[in-house]
Parts: sequence; C-alpha cells; structure tokens
Amino acid sequence: MSTVVQLPRGEDIEIASVLERMAAAPRSHPFAPALIETLAILSKAILSDHELRRRAEAVALGYWLRPASLEQMRQSFLALTQPSRYRVPAGFAFHVPPANVDTMFIYSWALSFLCGNTALVRLSQRRSSFTVRLVEILSGVLAARGSCAEGTAFISYGHDAAITAAISQLVDLRVIWGGDASVAAIRQVPLSPHAKEVVFADRLSLSILSAPAWLALDAAAQNESARRAFNDIYSFDQMACSSARIVVWVGTSDEAQSASAAFSKVLRAEIFRRRYDVAPATALAKLGAACRAAIDWPLTRVDFVDLSWVVLDLGDARPSPLPHESCGGGIVAQMRIDRLNDLVPLLDRRVQTVTHFGFAHADLENFVHQACGRGGDRLVPIGEAMNFSSAWDGYDLLQEFTRVVELRSNDDNDSKPATPIPASRKSEDDHSAG
Repeated sequence: MSTVVQLPRGEDIEIASVLERMAAAPRSHPFAPALIETLAILSKAILSDHELRRRAEAVALGYWLRPASLEQMRQSFLALTQPSRYRVPAGFAFHVPPANVDTMFIYSWALSFLCGNTALVRLSQRRSSFTVRLVEILSGVLAARGSCAEGTAFISYGHDAAITAAISQLVDLRVIWGGDASVAAIRQVPLSPHAKEVVFADRLSLSILSAPAWLALDAAAQNESARRAFNDIYSFDQMACSSARIVVWVGTSDEAQSASAAFSKVLRAEIFRRRYDVAPATALAKLGAACRAAIDWPLTRVDFVDLSWVVLDLGDARPSPLPHESCGGGIVAQMRIDRLNDLVPLLDRRVQTVTHFGFAHADLENFVHQACGRGGDRLVPIGEAMNFSSAWDGYDLLQEFTRVVELRSNDDNDSKPATPIPASRKSEDDHSAG
C-alpha cells in the first residue's frame, strides 16, 4: 500500500513502511524495568517543562507517570496473576484517541506500553499547540530510550478508511476513544479475526453533593471545595467525558437552595481567580443551550449572572433520561433529591464519573450496590474527575491490554501461583526489555 501518512514531526512516510517497522519491533514483558524507567523519565520531562506546567492537565499527567504511581499499577498487574496462567502483551495495538482531550493519547499509549505492546497511535490532524508540545517531549524521550521504544509510532491522517483497514488487519488490539460517532465509523472497518476491540462511547458525568455537609463548611473549606470543583468542570473546557455536566444536591429544598447559592458564589470567585475566559463561540452556544433548555426542560430558573457559569435549575424534577448534550464552557443542569439512592433510577450506561462530597463510605457503597451496574463506573471525591486510572469506563485496562497464556505440566502444583516472567532474564529474552 502506497498511501502516505504524516508523522508528528511533519515528515511524510508510506503507511506500509510504518507497518513493516511495527511488525519487526521487539516485544517487552509487561512492566519491564526499562518500560517503567521510560515513563518515569517522561514524567520528569513533563513536570519540568515551563510551558506545560501552566496546564493542570499536564501536571496531572506528569504525576500519574511518577514512579510511585507506576509502582501502584505494577502491583495491580501482579494481583491479576493466577495459578498456571501468565499475562503477556496483547501484541500490536492501534490507538485512536479523541481530539478534544489533549492528554488522552499519552494515557492510552502509556498503559499499552507498560503492558509490553507495540503501539501505533493515530493523532488528530487538528492538534492543539498543547498536544504538539506533548508530542515533542514524548518523541524526545523515546528517541533516547533505544529498543524499548522501537515499538511505538505516532501517525496522523484524515478520514481514510483504506489506511484504517490496512492497520486493522494487522493489529491484535484496537482501542477507540472519542464517542459514539467515532466508534460507529471505525467499527465499519473489519478487524483481523483474532483481534479484540476496546471502545469508549459518549459518556455523561455528574457531581452529587450533600447540601447539609456543604453548608457546614467554613469559608476556607468552601473555597477549597470550589477549587476542586473548578478542576472537575472546567478542565478541557468541560468537554471531557468525566467533566461534570449535572450537579445534584441531596437534602431538603431549603438546604439545597442555600447550598447552591453558596456554591455558585465561591465557584464564581474561583473562576475569576483562575482568569477563565469564555470563548465567544462558546458563550453563544451556552446562550442557545440555555434558551433551548428553558423550552424543553421543566426548569424552575436559569442562573445566568455572567457567561462563565450557567445553572439550569430543574428543582425537584427528575428527567429521564438525564440531560446529556453539553456545549461546555461551564454550563450545568442542577437538580435536588432527598436521598442519595433516589438517583439510582435515573442512572443508565451513559453515566461514567460521579464526583461526590459529604457522604460516608458506607453510603456510597450502598449506592453502588443499589445501582448494580445501571451506570456510574467511577465514584471519586470532587476534584478527582480528571485523575485517570487503569480502571476506566468499566474496563480494567491492564487486563484488556494483555492476554493470558495457560501453562500446565505433569509436575504442576496448582496451589502455587504463576510467577511473572522476570523482565531481567538474559539469553533469549535480552532484546525484549530494551
């Protein structure tokens, strides 16, 4: 195949050459020391970059790649080991990350890389300057890492089904981020029969807060909570799947009204402190969304003091399905319920992240039990919506990005767990860890 694609640094190359190089790239054992070291170096490079340190998303990524975080992931991976079963790389992975979440391509690639896979990552042709800088830093780190980085390539091309088909016929794993439309389009392209696919559809996230607990906070604690809520809502301009789009207050009507007013006041102060500026196109979209909601939803009021924070108040109404569409930029639907479990009937599989405040662990555990998989794949404290994890959208990605090899022999003792293959083993394994 002679179709030309563009590499992140701008040079053009035939896709056949890229695929040939990927097929010949060495494999690594999952969580080999060289892989962990590479990501630790990347973490340091991101956190020390003056341009990137101004972005909360980059700082979060850098911290996620720190050695302590990588060790936690390694321990989670080791916990997957079972007697007579070894976890090995899935093989050749093709990642299609979303264009609207600049850091997701690194999260997806890094987990796959840690699992020992070779990986081809398709980058959007609409790369932001932020993404371009991340690619530059990552490319520099990989260029210095030798053979353990040979199995990674980043390419960019338009909506060309022929290129996607050529790649998909060779890979062992296809990972599609970016929502329903992207999933539907790429699923039209057949995969190799032995390959598997992990997809991430459009999702909805919300924040649920105890009104009495919020009102009990002193001024300093309210300001800190507003800072955390800002990170949940405004990161990626509220367009990430884990961005809160609905705020649910739990308490009496009077408590909810008082808490909502206090919350909006301190959040607006935080918006001003962060110098968040609403783009003109987003401001117009928010105005249009508010007008449509006033017609289509049973709103009690629209809190539109300024363009930075818009609240569409549903009061005690409980729409089903929950409002899903959002133009981003700081616009939320707000509703009140009496008890935490009153939210359960409104959940569906679109609900991804539920940030929470003011609830005991036992109450949250009971909520998960009552929901029983209806929706809500992540329950995290406010401020942690953007903290990526190897457990995402209901997938354990450490399992999804690896395969299982069963080993039995005549002298097996099934009471002994399988021992992970040592990454430092010499002889025939020398090439695999770099």
